[in-house]
Amino acid sequence: MASYRVAEERLLDAISDLHDYLWAGARPDEAKLLARLRRGARDLDHHLGTRGRVERAIRPLVRRFRKVTTGADLFLFLQAVARLAYAADRVPRRPQEAAKAASEVAVSLCIQVGSVAARRDLQEAFETGHLDFAAYTSKLADALEERGVLRAGEFRRATNQAFDLHALWDRRASPEAKRIMATASVSSAGLACVLFVDALRALGRYRESPYAQLVPTVAAILRRLGSHP
Repeated sequence: MASYRVAEERLLDAISDLHDYLWAGARPDEAKLLARLRRGARDLDHHLGTRGRVERAIRPLVRRFRKVTTGADLFLFLQAVARLAYAADRVPRRPQEAAKAASEVAVSLCIQVGSVAARRDLQEAFETGHLDFAAYTSKLADALEERGVLRAGEFRRATNQAFDLHALWDRRASPEAKRIMATASVSSAGLACVLFVDALRALGRYRESPYAQLVPTVAAILRRLGSHP
């Protein structure tokens, strides 16, 4: 794990820079940014033992990168797998950090599915503080059900659990209890990834690249839970 920390930080920084490029007006060297993301994906594959799965998932998006049409998918996929891997690695010794990272995955998934469902009104209400997360996910689940997403309620419950376990973190709990809570938070965020892919299919927005590799990569990450002393 120690040898991966530098590569992990590089990948998370690159993902953050991609976010700023897509939505915050940043103007990085696009080719260099995409190269950093591919390198980070290869590093993550090596760390997870996924035999190039993550890098293969993003390769078509990087090769034919279009800021408007493929940028969000590239960001969401890498954000989900990198932050979930970060969370899983920290469950044994830094459970609160693990729960925070899992919560961030859940929030990112909810924002993205709201965009796919064309409910910018709900996104804006949440992002400006007019809706808290529970209210946002409740209204989002209703909107998704209207669009034919049959497991929208399960998606809401999974994301809420990942979010709440961090938001209501009990600092006085025993070390064992904290690890259990962190494990539950990471697992819930992993389930939310699975249900996110289901939602994309129902909404007609599923893309083989990168989302065919999301669930297998999440499965590999979740297998790591409890693997560190």
